[in-house]
Amino acid sequence: MAEAERLPPPLPPRLDWFVHTQMSQLAQGSVPEWFHGAISREAAEDLLASEPLGSFLIRVSHSHVGYTLSYK
Repeated sequence: MAEAERLPPPLPPRLDWFVHTQMSQLAQGSVPEWFHGAISREAAEDLLASEPLGSFLIRVSHSHVGYTLSYK
């Protein structure tokens, strides 16, 4: 089997960016309670559903490189 056939597929650009530029920074300190990593919009909405108005979280964007703010 060729080496390329044994390697996992590459990460999508948005996750590759996070793993290579941001993850080590988060590992150096504690992760803030408002940061939820690479969760979906639906998961963010579920988490915020029982929280008071004005609550928010930050997650890795699923549509572009960077972060997304989800709020209630």
